Amino acid sequence: MQISSLFRVILISGLILEILSVIAGFSLSESTLPPLLLEYLAQQENEEVSSGLAILILMASLTLLVLLPISIVGAFMFKSWGRILYVSVTIFVIFCYPIFGPVVMNPWEAMFSDISFVFMGLALAMMYSGEIGNKFNSTTVQH
Repeated sequence: MQISSLFRVILISGLILEILSVIAGFSLSESTLPPLLLEYLAQQENEEVSSGLAILILMASLTLLVLLPISIVGAFMFKSWGRILYVSVTIFVIFCYPIFGPVVMNPWEAMFSDISFVFMGLALAMMYSGEIGNKFNSTTVQH
């Protein structure tokens, strides 16, 4: 397998794993959680969320939903803007974590999410090194 094909497989696999993580998150059931976490989730459901925070979370989620696939397509085609957007989306995801607060995940959701982040890190490392980094550099717009 050529390195560019491997890079593309890593990009697509990371996206698929993140989608699987979301799907696994919807399968979170009461039977998989200990009573203490069930109590915490019940408390969170009854807690009022400020409209400002709700709007912020909604905007962050929609932004990610739009920009992540675009960045993956750009990176898949070795476009310099794709690499920049992919890095920007990654940084955006990291800074969103404190906004969302504590998160309860079932083991499958956590596993898929963690592996997805490993793939994201692999893709980032490949984008800035070796042959893959050179492919991105060769698509830079020259003035």
